[in-house]
Amino acid sequence: MSAILTIIKKEFARFFGDKRLLLTTILLPGILIYVIYTCIGTLTESLVQPSAQPVVCVRNMPDSLSAAITPLYDLSVEETDDEKVKESVRSGDVAMLVVFPQDFDEAIAEGTDIPNIRIYYNSADTSSLTAYSTLTALLDGYEESLANVFDINRGEEQFDFADTQSTTKYIMSMIVPMVLIMLLFSGCIAVVLESIAGEKERGTLATLLVTPVKRTHLAAGKIISLSVISMLSGLSSFLGLILSFPKMLSGAGEISLAMYGFADYLLLFLVVISTVLVLVSLMSIISAYARTSKEANGLMVPIMVLVMIGAVVSMFVPAGTIALYFVPILNSAMCISSIMSGAVSVTGFAITVCMNIAVTVLLAIGLAVMFNSEKIMFNS
Repeated sequence: MSAILTIIKKEFARFFGDKRLLLTTILLPGILIYVIYTCIGTLTESLVQPSAQPVVCVRNMPDSLSAAITPLYDLSVEETDDEKVKESVRSGDVAMLVVFPQDFDEAIAEGTDIPNIRIYYNSADTSSLTAYSTLTALLDGYEESLANVFDINRGEEQFDFADTQSTTKYIMSMIVPMVLIMLLFSGCIAVVLESIAGEKERGTLATLLVTPVKRTHLAAGKIISLSVISMLSGLSSFLGLILSFPKMLSGAGEISLAMYGFADYLLLFLVVISTVLVLVSLMSIISAYARTSKEANGLMVPIMVLVMIGAVVSMFVPAGTIALYFVPILNSAMCISSIMSGAVSVTGFAITVCMNIAVTVLLAIGLAVMFNSEKIMFNS
């Protein structure tokens, strides 16, 4: 046990003693993710919600549509010459010119003629195109209401039983698993390759191997220390992601960390720990097999693809598929999704954690066997 602690202390001293490595691996990822996702949310919000009503000129406004159209636009155009208004639409000063027939309501009531509404707009202008799309949608709805055969969900009764919090949790359950798994993977790569392949390339690992430390203790110490460091990197990224969600998903409802209780965070923490152990163990084996850090990075590409597939597939897999909880990475993504949605599968959670620990033990044994191989460790 003392040998394992010695290896752990050595790894901690190497990592935490390097301020640049500490900054780029732990602090910088969370800050960058928070800034980037917040900027995306701000930009999206500004595009979806224009700052002012578009200026629109409407001729012969019918009484039947006045109450619906007036709140949508700024109807302050005083110009009476249609040709001049059209020029203003071309230049972008006016978003749209709408000309209703003078007898629009009478024609609709009598049904003897089909009135033609002329809408002049500029599709190259965002405000004009948005105004046009809004008005055509309104007119389409009005046209359908004239030939109403039946209604769906008419009245003030609540038909959708999903509240704002449930909707928000559903969105979180779709986004967080994929993003979190990839953040954990990136954090593990940043520390594992340098610790094994980097030391192997520099020759410092060979010096460590000739000491009277059991190779199993060396493997255990490496995996434990690298897992702790990777967890810190993943935690930084996760906090940056969660803190940026209220701004990034501002249109989806109120997002707050208070939506989840202590038990939810505890379950999430246990899943993340077991997932990091699997990733670190797997990367340690690949890193130990590679001759150089560059080769190790190349070998990580297919692993990254598989991890991405597992994280994405979890979004489309039914939560009750117990057999899939035996598949590493996919099981973690499914567990995270169920926690975020508020419908945790206790059986799935237990299988996931136990399976990840079992896989970690097997990979740690495999790493110890590799450490015992002179051909692998000394590239002979």
